[in-house]
Amino acid sequence: MIPQRTDNPADAGSLVSAAADPGLLDPFLHTAGVTAFHAYFAIATKKPDIHTLREILHHFSKFPYENLSKIIKHSREDDRLLKLRFPIEVMDGYARDRLGGTCFSLTFFLETILVHNGYRCAPFMADMKWSPNSHCVLIVDLEDGKFLVDPGYLLNQPMRMDDERPRVHDSEFTGVELVRTPGSDLCELFTFNRTEMKWRYRFRAGAPCPPGTFLRHWISSFSWNSMHGLCLTRTERGKLIYIHKHFMRESTFDGKRNFNIKNDYHERIHRAFGIAPGIVEQALSALEFNMGRERELGLWKPKEKRIGTRITADGADERG
Repeated sequence: MIPQRTDNPADAGSLVSAAADPGLLDPFLHTAGVTAFHAYFAIATKKPDIHTLREILHHFSKFPYENLSKIIKHSREDDRLLKLRFPIEVMDGYARDRLGGTCFSLTFFLETILVHNGYRCAPFMADMKWSPNSHCVLIVDLEDGKFLVDPGYLLNQPMRMDDERPRVHDSEFTGVELVRTPGSDLCELFTFNRTEMKWRYRFRAGAPCPPGTFLRHWISSFSWNSMHGLCLTRTERGKLIYIHKHFMRESTFDGKRNFNIKNDYHERIHRAFGIAPGIVEQALSALEFNMGRERELGLWKPKEKRIGTRITADGADERG
């Protein structure tokens, strides 16, 4: 059972009713989410080293990337800050409904957990092929080097950044590689298997994203094209499951299998992610409501009239 909230400042309702204060992202205002995370996964407080980091990421990687919770919250709240899902809400959503979040809510939750456990870490914005500043990652600074973490999308374990050729192998034939530009802080992330290597995103490792900037990007993500269809991603050893609208892909080192899941949509999501059909239906209804509201306000344009946006079937775009 998730412990009851004990720190009133972490109550999202009291936090976000005012202006967009970057102080909202102070990890120590969100102790309740960390307490719940430790209790749920039975994690004891330990020395902030690479071993503890791996243990935390092992459990945190169970949170899927999904925008159902974001779409539902967007339909229910008018206040732009009340739309944000802070750590206690993310934790409650996983414990109750097997929900996770999108990159902003997951990154901030992980940052909050690590800071409470004595780690030095900071978020960095990343550019994907559809837009700059459309994804975010964490860099953790340990005594023996810097490590990149990005659970919920590509990395369910820490990647050392100061190796000559940083690579993380998810299995014998699949993994993630970080490529750095010589004499620059520019880093590019690729996934690979035994047949191909695919570019995913780039970021600059020199300057962390300030809380105010992170908050502005998070708020603006509610107007991104990624909010126009349900999207879910889950990684496990040697396998990635990706769903976008009625498209589903299972990727392993043996190849990719694509499915049209229109006829058994709710059940497929339930089997792959553990999210109940009722939650999926809530998200679909919220999506319809949100799209109707965008049309009324003149905020939505047909896809062929949009500029600089793109969706692909590989989970690489519009993380938000």
